[in-house]
Amino acid sequence: MSLNIGKETWDVIIVGTGPSGACVARQMARQHKKVLLLEKGQADLSINIPRMLKNKEMMFIGKGKTLVRGIRTGGTSVLYYGTAYDPPAKLFAKFGIDLSSEVEELRSELPLGPLKDELIGPAAHKIRQSAVDLGLAWGKLDKFIYQDLCAPGHFPSEALWNANRYVSDAIESGAVLLTCSVVTRVIVNENQAIGVEATVQGEHHKIYASKIVLSAGGLGSAQILQASKINKAGEGFFCDPITIVQGLAEGIEAGKEIPMAAGMIFEEEGFVLTDLTLPKLVYQLFSVQALRPNRVWQHERTMGIMVKVRDGLGGSIKRGKVYKNFSEADKQRMQLGESKAREILLHAGAKRLYSTVWTSAHPGGSARIGEIVDSNLKSEYDNLYVCDCSVIPTAWGLPPTLTVLALAKRLAKHLLMMKS
Repeated sequence: MSLNIGKETWDVIIVGTGPSGACVARQMARQHKKVLLLEKGQADLSINIPRMLKNKEMMFIGKGKTLVRGIRTGGTSVLYYGTAYDPPAKLFAKFGIDLSSEVEELRSELPLGPLKDELIGPAAHKIRQSAVDLGLAWGKLDKFIYQDLCAPGHFPSEALWNANRYVSDAIESGAVLLTCSVVTRVIVNENQAIGVEATVQGEHHKIYASKIVLSAGGLGSAQILQASKINKAGEGFFCDPITIVQGLAEGIEAGKEIPMAAGMIFEEEGFVLTDLTLPKLVYQLFSVQALRPNRVWQHERTMGIMVKVRDGLGGSIKRGKVYKNFSEADKQRMQLGESKAREILLHAGAKRLYSTVWTSAHPGGSARIGEIVDSNLKSEYDNLYVCDCSVIPTAWGLPPTLTVLALAKRLAKHLLMMKS
C-alpha cells in the first residue's frame, strides 16, 4: 500500500492515532469517507523504559525534569491509568464550544464510571478514608475500565480502554493505517492545505487529501505546524508536572490495585490529588531516581498519593527541542500539594514518607483555541485542522482524554457537514 499512497486522493489524512485522531478516523470512516491514518510509532502495548527513552516517549525537558508521552498506535492512552474528568464547561463556553452532547455520546459507548467498591484496593481505601476523616471531599473518579474483566487484586491490561479500539473500528470501516510514518510538513497551495509530506516506512511521499487533521499530540502537532510556516505554534505549553508522595504502611498488600481510584481537585490552589499505586517496574525506577534504593523491594507495602499541578503556559517547542522552565508559582503549587498529600498519608498511618522526582504528562496548549486554531479547530490554512491536547486554550492540570475525545467527535461532525 505504501508505494501507492501518493497516487491516491484521500478525503482526510489524520496524523496520529491517540484518542483524538483515532476518534476522528472512526467517525469519518463509519460515514464511508476515505481515511488515511499516519502513525509515527508502531503497535506496542508494553511499558519498556529503555525503549521509551530510545523512542523519545520519555524525554528530558530541562533541569532533570522528564515528560512522558505515547508514540505508538493508541498514543498516550496505551500508557495512562484510565481516569476521566469532564471537560470544564465554562472554559470552552468562552469560545462558543459546547461539548455536553459529545460527552453524553461517549458515556453511552465507552466503559466510563467510578469503580465498584470491591475493586478499590487496600491502599486507595485507606487513603480515601483518611482524606474523608480530615474533612476533604475525596470522591471516586470515573475510569475507562471494563470492570467486568477485573477482580479484587486483578487488573488485566485488556480491561483498560485505549484508543487502539477506535483505530480497529476505523480500519474495519475501511480506514487505512500506516505505522512508522513521520509527517514533516503540510503541503499548502494559496493558503489551502492540500496534503502532507511524510516518510512512510522509509520512503518519502507527498500525500494529498481534501482535509488534514493533525492529532500528533501536544508536542508533535506544534512541530508540524512550525514546519508548515505557522510559527507561533509551540510558543508556550503546559505539561502538568507530577510528583508522588509515598510511604510505608503495615498490614496491606497494595501492589496490584487499580491506580487513581479516588481523589480531589483543589481548584483554587491549582493541584489535583489522587491515590496512585504505580506498576512495579515504574515504582522501582522512581525509587532509584529519588535515591531510595532501599525502597525498591517495598512495592506491596507502599501507599502513594499523586500530586498533579496546573502549571502555567511557558517554555517552547522549537526545531524538535522541548524545554520547560517551571515558575515559582508552579513550584509553590507543588509544595502545597505535597504538604496536603503528606498530611493524608500520615493520618492513614504511613511512615517514612518521601516524594519522587518531578515528571510530567500529556503536554498541551501549544496550538491553542483562539490563537492558533478557531472554535472549529481550523488553522489559518483552509482544510487544516488540529485536534489533540495542543488546542486546549489554557493551563490545564486534569487528565485530558475525555475532553479530547469530545473535541474529536465535535470536529468529525463539523467535517462531515462540510462540502468536499
